Amino acid sequence: MVLSEETKNFIKRHSMEGSSILVAVSGGTDSTALLHVLTELGPEFDLNLSVAHLNHCIRGESSAEDAEFVRKIADELELKSIIEKRPVTQVAEEKSQSLEEAARDVRYDFLTEVARAAGIELVALGHNKNDQAETILMNLIRGAGLRGLGGMKEKNGRYVRPFLNVPRKDIKNYLESKEIDYRFDETNEDTTFTRNRIRHELIPRLEENYNPNIIDNLFRLGNLAREAREFIEGRAEGAFKEIRLPEKGDGICFNREKLLTLHPYIQRVTIRKFLKEARGNLEDITFSHVEDLLTKLRKEPASTQLDLPGITFSLDRDRACFGVELTDTPKPCFCFEIGPEESVEIEEVEVEISLETKSIETERDPDIFDPDRLIETVDWRKVEQPITVRNRKDGDWFVPLGMKGKKKLKDFFIDLKVPIKERDRIPLVCDRRGIIWIVGFRIDERYKVDESTEEVLTMRAREI
Repeated sequence: MVLSEETKNFIKRHSMEGSSILVAVSGGTDSTALLHVLTELGPEFDLNLSVAHLNHCIRGESSAEDAEFVRKIADELELKSIIEKRPVTQVAEEKSQSLEEAARDVRYDFLTEVARAAGIELVALGHNKNDQAETILMNLIRGAGLRGLGGMKEKNGRYVRPFLNVPRKDIKNYLESKEIDYRFDETNEDTTFTRNRIRHELIPRLEENYNPNIIDNLFRLGNLAREAREFIEGRAEGAFKEIRLPEKGDGICFNREKLLTLHPYIQRVTIRKFLKEARGNLEDITFSHVEDLLTKLRKEPASTQLDLPGITFSLDRDRACFGVELTDTPKPCFCFEIGPEESVEIEEVEVEISLETKSIETERDPDIFDPDRLIETVDWRKVEQPITVRNRKDGDWFVPLGMKGKKKLKDFFIDLKVPIKERDRIPLVCDRRGIIWIVGFRIDERYKVDESTEEVLTMRAREI
C-alpha cells in the first residue's frame, strides 16, 4: 500500500526506530488511518504507541461520541489512551481569539503536556499533502514571507507528520480497502472558517478554472521555500556572528555599517536573530517592526531610538543595540557586604535583603521552606563568607537548583525572557564561590538543604 510505504520511508528518514510516539487521534480519516498504519508498522520498527484525543466541547454530543470512538479504537488495538475535555469556546472568548486559533492552541498545549508528563519522545499528527497546500495558500493570502510559504515541516521538534507527502485521496482509499470506520466532523464543512472556505471553495475553483495540478504546485512551492529559507538561515547565522559586537553591558549589539553591506533579505533575517537573542522570543514582532528599524538604519543618523514590543533599540553612530535606552540615567551598580542576622537596603533598586541563621532538629522543620519567591533557605555550612549582595557582572554563572551543570546567568535570563533592562536590577546573594540566590528566581544547587543539614540560612527580600 502507498500509505504504508510512505510511512516506512518517513520512519527511516527521521530515524524513528524504537521511538515512543503519542498519536493524536481526532477520529477523522487522517488520524484514524495514521493510527492504524503506525500500529501495523509498530513491530517492524519497535514503536511504542499511545493515543491522545482532545474533546474540544464544540459539537456537543457529537464531540462526546468522537471521544468514545477513539477510546474504543485504542482498546481494540490494545493501546493506552489519554482523553480529555477542554472548553475551547471559553478560551477563545477569554483570549479574544477566533475559534480556529483557540482550538489549535488548546490542542497543541494538551498534546505537549501529555507527551512531557509521560516522557514520550514524539507526537504524530495526521496532516496530509492537501492540508499542506491549503496552509501555504492560506499563508500566501495573509501576506506570508518565505517562512509562511514553507508551510508545515515534516518534523518540528517533537511533532512529526508522516502523511505530509500523501494526498488525501490515498488516505481514504486505504481506509476503504481495509474497511476501517472513522468519524465525520461536520465542522469541516462549515465555510465560516477560513481553512474550510479555501478547501471547499477556493481550491476547487482554482483546479477547475486555472490549474488542475494546483495542489501539487503549492506543495512543490512549499518545499522550495523551505529549502531557500534553510539556505538563507545559514547565511544569516554567519552574518550574525560576524557583525555582533563584544558585550559592554549595554545590550545585544552589532555593527550597523557591516549590517548594511549585506543583501536586504539577509539584513531582515539577521535583525530577527538579534531580536530573538535579546528578547528570548519573537512574539508580537512583525514584518513592519523589522522594516521600520531597517529604514532608520539606512538613513544613517548619528543616533536614534525605537521602541519595539518588549524591547528598546538604540543606535550610537555604528553601534546598534537591543535592550538599552538612550537616557541620562545610568544602569544601577551596587555591591554590599552582609552577615547573618543583618539586613541591607539597596536604594538603587528599592529592595531590602535580610539574612537569618537557624539550627534545625533531626526532625525536620516543615516551616523552613516557604513558597514565597522572595524567601529562600540554604544550608548554612555550605556558605563561604563573606556574603555580598550585588547585581550581575560579565561571566556570572551558577548551577540552577535541580541541575548538575553550570549555566551562564545571561542564558538563564534569556530562557526566562527577562528583559535586558531589568537584568541589572536583580540582586544576587553571593559568597566566595559565586551566586547563592538569584533573588526572586532560583537558588544554586550547591547550597541546597539536604539530609545532613544542621543549620540553615534564610534569605528574605522585600520592596522598600
